[in-house]
Amino acid sequence: MRHAFTVLFLFLAARIPDAAAVQCPIPNCPPDQLCFCPPPPPHYMVLENKGTEKTRARIEPHLLRVRGNLRLTAMFTFQEKFAPKAEPANKPEDQIPRWSAVSFEATEQPGELHLLVRLGERSPARGVKRQELWSTTVVIPDKLDALGQGRLLDAMSNDLMKILLRRKFAAFGTRMAYVEKQGPGRSVIRLSTVDGGAAGKPVNQGLLAGFDLSINKSPVWSPDRRFLLFTSHVRHNQDLYLAPADLSRPPHRISAQVGMNHSPTFTPDGKMIALTMDHAGSPDVFLLRADWETTRKWRIVRQLTSHHDIDTSAAFSPDGQRIAFVSARNGRAQIFIMNADGSDQRLLLSTPNRTFTPRWCRSEDREYLAFTQLVGNASVIFVYNVATAQGWQVTPAGGPDAENPTWSPHCNLIAYDSQGAGESTPAGIYISPLVGGAAALLYPGRGAMPAWEPARVE
Repeated sequence: MRHAFTVLFLFLAARIPDAAAVQCPIPNCPPDQLCFCPPPPPHYMVLENKGTEKTRARIEPHLLRVRGNLRLTAMFTFQEKFAPKAEPANKPEDQIPRWSAVSFEATEQPGELHLLVRLGERSPARGVKRQELWSTTVVIPDKLDALGQGRLLDAMSNDLMKILLRRKFAAFGTRMAYVEKQGPGRSVIRLSTVDGGAAGKPVNQGLLAGFDLSINKSPVWSPDRRFLLFTSHVRHNQDLYLAPADLSRPPHRISAQVGMNHSPTFTPDGKMIALTMDHAGSPDVFLLRADWETTRKWRIVRQLTSHHDIDTSAAFSPDGQRIAFVSARNGRAQIFIMNADGSDQRLLLSTPNRTFTPRWCRSEDREYLAFTQLVGNASVIFVYNVATAQGWQVTPAGGPDAENPTWSPHCNLIAYDSQGAGESTPAGIYISPLVGGAAALLYPGRGAMPAWEPARVE
């Protein structure tokens, strides 16, 4: 089942005519319902070590790093040899498996290794021949440590994915903050990288990014990637803290109203924060003005919601003009939307199930909301296309619980946490492609509430 969903939908839609493209949601999806996408054919991937007898051993660890990166996308079915078969002329193009091959060669120069990487693909679409699409040379100094070598290969892997997807891509070598659950009444914020080197390392191997006592939760990045917001109970109240992402100094408390100070979200310019507080009565969404220049508490600008039921999980739109939030004012938790000043509060989409944790993302011509939905007794991840007002399910029904989605830079991948389902699907933080169905385990263990570092501002 997992290998059936290995090609990114939006790439297919850009590559073939609209009439033949895989569609999400499926065309016969009932109204007011979010459906699972149809399975596209696999995308076969081959990685080839074409080094000489002298250079093959030096190439191998670099090839494995790139392979580890590509595995994290959950988009590819890996093969040993490039061996596409000829496809009949009457077969729809969107049902023909895609074949790609990445070859590695190397030459040794004084003090450095020149790694030549080539990408080839099946061409024509129904044939068996390979056409070279792209090549690059990565210069790896002999004195560069393993961390530096990994960063060079992560950057090259990002460039490789840009060619494969024909879209911006910048996931490898980025950072992810998350919660490590350590036991009753204790959880910490940790920070790790997203790459083939970090994949598979337990959640407790990440750097401690906050307090090592009490309950710490809900990490959020500042738009400039320099700070992390999170809620901590370390002073026996749900206070909001700000910590530098380089861990150069201890966290600073910025909101300490009695009761809730949690579920924060930055405006895209970093000048405001929306969060949930309940000091005025029921939990509502408030707006705070950022105070980067002093050590004072950040000031409340206004109360955005004032409903007697719970309003929480605010998420600013990429343009800063709207806020998605969760409210149970209609009898069950659903995603609402309002203007940034709190006006025009309305239901975004109606489903028969509880929906929560909306996360917004926009890149180029795409704008999405990812969120969690409770279907029966299981939670699954959905994506909502803001432009078309359509949505689809990312994680399969019947699989392990999936919650708390977070977007990779440029909206190509979604990470989420799962409690797992036995040895075959352990608990941890997973990554799924946008079309869903497949998933790759990033950090095994009791991880939760992942927050992917946002894209660099260009």
